[in-house]
Amino acid sequence: MQILFQDDRLAVVNKPPGLLVHKTKIAEERRWFALQLLRNQLGQRVYPVHRLDRKTSGVLLFAKDKQASAAMADL
Repeated sequence: MQILFQDDRLAVVNKPPGLLVHKTKIAEERRWFALQLLRNQLGQRVYPVHRLDRKTSGVLLFAKDKQASAAMADL
Protein backbone atom coordinates (compact mmCIF):
# COMPACT_ATOMS: atom_id res chain seq x y z
CA MET A 1 0.00 0.00 0.00
CA GLN A 2 1.20 3.49 -0.75
CA ILE A 3 1.36 5.33 2.57
CA LEU A 4 0.72 9.04 2.08
CA PHE A 5 1.14 10.01 5.74
CA GLN A 6 1.62 8.37 9.10
CA ASP A 7 2.37 9.28 12.67
CA ASP A 8 2.07 7.44 15.98
CA ARG A 9 -1.74 7.26 15.83
CA LEU A 10 -2.85 7.46 12.18
CA ALA A 11 -1.96 6.17 8.73
CA VAL A 12 -3.28 7.56 5.45
CA VAL A 13 -3.06 5.37 2.35
CA ASN A 14 -3.91 5.54 -1.34
CA LYS A 15 -6.50 2.84 -2.10
CA PRO A 16 -6.49 1.68 -5.70
CA PRO A 17 -9.77 0.80 -7.44
CA GLY A 18 -10.88 -2.81 -7.03
CA LEU A 19 -9.46 -3.23 -3.53
CA LEU A 20 -11.89 -3.76 -0.65
CA VAL A 21 -11.26 -1.90 2.60
CA HIS A 22 -11.94 -4.98 4.75
CA LYS A 23 -13.21 -8.55 4.46
CA THR A 24 -16.92 -8.87 3.80
CA LYS A 25 -19.38 -11.64 2.98
CA ILE A 26 -20.47 -9.85 -0.20
CA ALA A 27 -17.02 -10.51 -1.72
CA GLU A 28 -15.85 -13.76 -0.14
CA GLU A 29 -13.83 -14.58 -3.25
CA ARG A 30 -11.41 -11.71 -2.53
CA ARG A 31 -8.16 -12.62 -0.79
CA TRP A 32 -6.59 -9.19 -0.19
CA PHE A 33 -7.95 -6.15 1.59
CA ALA A 34 -6.56 -2.70 2.38
CA LEU A 35 -6.80 -3.35 6.12
CA GLN A 36 -4.85 -6.61 5.85
CA LEU A 37 -2.21 -5.17 3.51
CA LEU A 38 -1.57 -2.16 5.73
CA ARG A 39 -1.52 -4.28 8.89
CA ASN A 40 1.09 -6.54 7.33
CA GLN A 41 3.09 -3.59 6.04
CA LEU A 42 3.17 -1.78 9.40
CA GLY A 43 3.40 -4.92 11.53
CA GLN A 44 0.57 -3.79 13.79
CA ARG A 45 -3.20 -3.79 14.05
CA VAL A 46 -5.03 -0.94 12.30
CA TYR A 47 -8.63 0.28 12.41
CA PRO A 48 -10.41 1.73 9.37
CA VAL A 49 -11.90 5.15 10.12
CA HIS A 50 -14.12 5.07 7.01
CA ARG A 51 -14.64 3.04 3.82
CA LEU A 52 -14.63 3.58 0.11
CA ASP A 53 -16.53 1.46 -2.39
CA ARG A 54 -14.56 -1.33 -4.02
CA LYS A 55 -14.51 0.39 -7.43
CA THR A 56 -13.49 3.73 -5.93
CA SER A 57 -9.89 4.84 -5.60
CA GLY A 58 -8.89 7.44 -3.05
CA VAL A 59 -7.48 8.28 0.34
CA LEU A 60 -8.25 6.03 3.31
CA LEU A 61 -7.64 6.90 6.94
CA PHE A 62 -6.69 4.19 9.42
CA ALA A 63 -6.19 4.57 13.16
CA LYS A 64 -3.34 2.71 14.83
CA ASP A 65 -5.13 2.20 18.16
CA LYS A 66 -8.67 2.04 19.53
CA GLN A 67 -8.45 5.45 21.17
CA ALA A 68 -7.46 7.15 17.91
CA SER A 69 -10.24 5.28 16.12
CA ALA A 70 -12.80 6.49 18.68
CA ALA A 71 -11.49 10.07 18.46
CA MET A 72 -11.81 10.06 14.66
CA ALA A 73 -15.33 8.59 14.87
CA ASP A 74 -16.31 11.42 17.24
CA LEU A 75 -15.22 13.97 14.64
